[in-house]
Amino acid sequence: MTRKNILLLAFLCAFLLCPIKAKASGTGAVAIGSATITGEKVNVTVSASDLPDSDDGKFYLFAEKVYQTGPAGAPVASLPMGTYGTFSVSLERKTVSCHLYDKFQVAVLQGGVFVPVTGSRYITNPEVLCGYSPQRKSNGKKGLILDGAKIGNGNTEAPSLGVQQAAYNINLEDVIGGNGGVIYEYNGKVYHYDSSYLSQYDHCARTCTEQGMGVTMVLLNPYKPGQEFMISPYSRPGMGKANYYMMNTSEDQGLENLEAVVSYLAYRYNGQNGFGQVDNWVIGNEINAKNAWNHTDVSDLMTYAQLYADELRVCYTAIKTRNANANVCCSIDQNWTHIQNASYFSARSFLEALNACICAQGNFDWALAQHPYNYPLTWTSFWTPKDSEAASMIRHDISSPYISMENIEQLTDYMCQSGMRNTKGAVRPILLTEVGYSSTQGEEAQAAAIVYAYQRAATNQYINMIVFNRQTDSADEVAGGLSVGLTRQDGSRKLAFEFYQQMNGPAADSYIQRAASYMGIGDWAAAMNAR
Repeated sequence: MTRKNILLLAFLCAFLLCPIKAKASGTGAVAIGSATITGEKVNVTVSASDLPDSDDGKFYLFAEKVYQTGPAGAPVASLPMGTYGTFSVSLERKTVSCHLYDKFQVAVLQGGVFVPVTGSRYITNPEVLCGYSPQRKSNGKKGLILDGAKIGNGNTEAPSLGVQQAAYNINLEDVIGGNGGVIYEYNGKVYHYDSSYLSQYDHCARTCTEQGMGVTMVLLNPYKPGQEFMISPYSRPGMGKANYYMMNTSEDQGLENLEAVVSYLAYRYNGQNGFGQVDNWVIGNEINAKNAWNHTDVSDLMTYAQLYADELRVCYTAIKTRNANANVCCSIDQNWTHIQNASYFSARSFLEALNACICAQGNFDWALAQHPYNYPLTWTSFWTPKDSEAASMIRHDISSPYISMENIEQLTDYMCQSGMRNTKGAVRPILLTEVGYSSTQGEEAQAAAIVYAYQRAATNQYINMIVFNRQTDSADEVAGGLSVGLTRQDGSRKLAFEFYQQMNGPAADSYIQRAASYMGIGDWAAAMNAR
């Protein structure tokens, strides 16, 4: 991180525990305390310890789009200047003038020109608009990325494995357009979605819900010709060169489509429409690996973090208005302080920047999804590091280059810090939404690694789930040296199938003992580093 970024980050972190303020010659010291919904109104509180210069003695409230950087258009309300006041404006829900996703800023007239005297503040309680909030399916932490071909239709492999949490990906561009069979009206506009594509996910979500599993959906943004408007203009120079791209919150068409499609998906899968229930939504994949999984032609960390903060907030607002109990997650990989190459930010520096950006504009209760893979990725026997370099990459301290299941307590300790907690002072939900161990070093090694990783999650109160990659070997991953499935491509079962199935049941102790013996662990309880 450059010195400039470090200084900027430190400045932004100062907002974590205080309201937004502005102090400069002629602009006084003014703060927005909150922006919240009450009924059909948005109430924005403002206070001033030093009144600014003004042509007419009034504070003016502006409602701005996500991408706007200052007062735009006409003010939506005004108040006589004073030490404290509350603006109240109509939410304009279900109209093209809806303020749900807007940010609010206070300005004064100076020399006939509106001059901002505060930073911007977003609405922080969108969940009050939700009329239905299902109970989360939190009956266990044991997860798996399921094989779509083995879901339902008489196949009972997943239930026989005792899967408690299932995970899938949804490509937003596949939902938008297509056959247009689903019509959705949102905030005064009509959108058309692909009924054929959605039906595939209906089957997955419905079946898993009926079988008692919690469901996690990862929202991804690939390139699809004709739908470039969904991709951030900061990402378009790389279209066709990466897997996924930053979602577009920088232009009206992209922003409105993002708001609508995420709202629709959260509505469709909120458990009351017959399509199943999704409890967790992950926004993008391994965001700190910006060129590989969230391509953006931005090299500055704070600029990148602000773009993703905007994306995460829009999705959070859309989802929480449809399912107030859903988790909405930021995704990071295992590169904790290590910068793998120039196309990466370290996960820790990215989280710090993201948290600072969010808190400066109104904190909200986002959750964290992390992928604690080993180093190297293909090395299963982490209890015997591949070499001295590998041994140095995973340490039991907060500055460890990598976070894997060997030192996962470092991640939860970090998230326990007061500055990283949610708006209620609680530790944010931590979901381990993808981790896998290859059988290429032997089936016993894979099976032992899975038991160890699961037990590390089970003994850490701050971890909500651990989702293993995957039910069936993937041809692409196998070609890259990762045979992480519990079954082979032909459906035959590996030893890991049995260990996964039994590791939290009545016979769990015998499988733990077998794993401990294979790994050479004499004191299993101490090895867990329980939290």
